[in-house]
Amino acid sequence: MNPATQVLFVEDDPMIARTLSMGLRYEGFVLSHAASIAAAMQFLQQQAFELILLDVGLPDGDGIVLCRQLRELHPDTPILMLSARSDESAVVASIEGGADDYIRKPCGLREVSARMRRLLTRRPSDTASRTVICFGTIQMDIQRRTAHAAGTSLQLGKKEYDVLMLLVRANGDAITRQQILDQFEDSNIIYDRTIDSHLSHLRRKLKDAGAVERIVAIYGVGYKLESA
Repeated sequence: MNPATQVLFVEDDPMIARTLSMGLRYEGFVLSHAASIAAAMQFLQQQAFELILLDVGLPDGDGIVLCRQLRELHPDTPILMLSARSDESAVVASIEGGADDYIRKPCGLREVSARMRRLLTRRPSDTASRTVICFGTIQMDIQRRTAHAAGTSLQLGKKEYDVLMLLVRANGDAITRQQILDQFEDSNIIYDRTIDSHLSHLRRKLKDAGAVERIVAIYGVGYKLESA
């Protein structure tokens, strides 16, 4: 497991939140704590997470409903549900809602940590073999050829997707116009204005989705993604 694994912890009980947060940070996880669905959605609009630890009972809504929404938006992100409910129906509803695992509260740090690590080991660690790659709030599914930014689905044309994938893979480093040109099979008849058009469309779609990332031109070099 990457020692800097980013985890969104959604829990409204201050005692449980404080105890588990301290312990999990000691275990090497990087936690962002949200005490409500609204706060959780704000975090999700700001960055991508590698695992979500989600309470069922939240002050502004049902955690299982949120789980269903998150599963649609982030199909490959592991979700571990927490709940004080011990009845079987809560477990079944959570699993059917898209959760990967379920823990009944009160729960110990060692159990929570072990279950989180088990879920994370299911995900390939090598970038080249990963299904989903991320940069900030931008998530791209290689197999499904889908893209999300700030939790919003991006409707991209084939070449727009290819160019954005190139930028995301660069992870903040600059790419050249020639690298973009190479994404086009008929590159011998592609003009500069065609590249500029695709970049303009991508910029607009990222902005409309509420992404904090932007495509920046680097004079004499090319383009890169950076967080605003």
